[in-house]
Amino acid sequence: MATYKNKSTAAHVHEGKVVAPGGTFDAQPSKNLGKLVKAELLELVSGASSAQASTGGDGEDKAPLVARAKELGVPNAGANWGVEKLKEAIAEAEKKASTGGDGEQKDA
Repeated sequence: MATYKNKSTAAHVHEGKVVAPGGTFDAQPSKNLGKLVKAELLELVSGASSAQASTGGDGEDKAPLVARAKELGVPNAGANWGVEKLKEAIAEAEKKASTGGDGEQKDA
């Protein structure tokens, strides 16, 4: 059993029950619920699959990578990106930040 939170601005219906925005419900993880988590309409709050959902499949936690990418202003960065894509985007953004975006190294 896992606990999901409705992250959307609209009500979500699960097994005939209406879940208001910000509301939570318990359910067995399923393919359809996983798709809604990837689409960032639901958030997996707790449960057996919570660790798997927040990792890149290789055991690496994506949450800090997503946070760093957003901090660097990477457009559309999110938990639905793979670990490698996040790392590449972060490296590119850090490179641009250190060179000022014009290829010239900034003075430290």
